[in-house]
Amino acid sequence: MIKFFRRIRQNVLMENKPSSAKASAGTKTGLPAETSVKAGKYFKYAIGEITLVVIGILIALQINNWNESNNSSKKEVALLVNLKNDINADILDLTQQDSMYSKLGDEAAIGINLFYKAKNIKHIDSVSKLTTLLWNDLYINKNTYNEMISSGSMYRIKNENLKKNIIKHYLNVEAYKYYIREVSKEQSHLYVKTPEMNSYKFLLSQLKNPQADFTTIDTTWINNPKSPTYLALITYLNRNKDYNIDYRRRVYKKNIIASEELLAKINEELENRK
Repeated sequence: MIKFFRRIRQNVLMENKPSSAKASAGTKTGLPAETSVKAGKYFKYAIGEITLVVIGILIALQINNWNESNNSSKKEVALLVNLKNDINADILDLTQQDSMYSKLGDEAAIGINLFYKAKNIKHIDSVSKLTTLLWNDLYINKNTYNEMISSGSMYRIKNENLKKNIIKHYLNVEAYKYYIREVSKEQSHLYVKTPEMNSYKFLLSQLKNPQADFTTIDTTWINNPKSPTYLALITYLNRNKDYNIDYRRRVYKKNIIASEELLAKINEELENRK
């Protein structure tokens, strides 16, 4: 670019170069006139060189800034596309999880109702199968988000509102994750560390033993609301449905809605970049 401008300037100087006749005439006037002409030419040449350098630097800076801005914009779009893919996968997984826990909730309700009516070991066996326990953690794909945070790429997001929504979404996810872990921990402790549950747990273990002698096993707690085992077990079953299943489903639904809202904002931003 600088060579191009320099070529133009040299052509202009050549066009304005004094003729040999004028040069000869100039010599007759004495040395000061010739010196004055040369000084003027050198001054113009120097000004031209400086101007060309300045123009070249400004153009180079402008091109460099444009390239950096273009590359940054491309990286931002790539991050948003990856984030969009993560969220779509989350919505699909959460929907499947919610569907599974919906089925578990229906079965748990039937199991609890059966427990109230249970008369024998066979009924308790059916109750245990209907109240299947799953301690799944809340899993959200944070690969792109974690990369954005660790690498500082989050600052590439120019839309400040979108950036805040992304951060808020994943902070809420961590909070829900914590709550579900606490519920699971509490339910696990209730099952493992409640002595009154031992008769029920022992009965379940013997149901898998083909040689078990059930006449020697305590079953007096079955259909006996005054029994500590009965009370402990019904408390456990109800809490499992209310917290481990129903609460978990509420969390899933909230996350699905939040994910869909964030996804809409990301799609809008990507659409604006086209």
